[in-house]
Amino acid sequence: MSEVRICRAEPGDERELARIGAKTFSDKFAHLYAPEDLEAFLQENHAPETYVAKLADTSTGIWKAIRSGGEIVGYAVAGPCGLPVENMPVGAMEISRLYVDGDYQSAGLGRKLMSEMLAWVDRHGPAPLYLSVYKFNDGAQRFYGRYGFEFLKEYRYKVGNHYDPEYVFARVRR
Repeated sequence: MSEVRICRAEPGDERELARIGAKTFSDKFAHLYAPEDLEAFLQENHAPETYVAKLADTSTGIWKAIRSGGEIVGYAVAGPCGLPVENMPVGAMEISRLYVDGDYQSAGLGRKLMSEMLAWVDRHGPAPLYLSVYKFNDGAQRFYGRYGFEFLKEYRYKVGNHYDPEYVFARVRR
């Protein structure tokens, strides 16, 4: 495995972000959906245009894990919270993506991306931080638990015309 470094994503990365986003989501979850639902979801959430908008938004941060040859093998996104949280605190933030290619999992990239992202979020002050995770993705839930995230509520997450059971987690500071 070649060396991988973590850095901020920048304009021009949108096609690679879209590619790795669609690939990692599909690798993990495609078996759950009808092809048309998966395709609709990917077009809405992982098209290059989606990343152009995120990269231009100064309230959103994107980090990439990039191989020495330039290939993005993982990425993380944080920004203003858009999750269904009652009485949303002002300034609340959300981790909306943390994806690592399967060939690079268990190599510490998720931890490195998370560290960069949390440092950025914390520089914005003591903002409440949320994320959502698929109800049956136990590995991701354990990972987030190591960073102080705890279950807050369950909701339904739309993928095409399909709805998944999804959990909202909140970071608890002690």
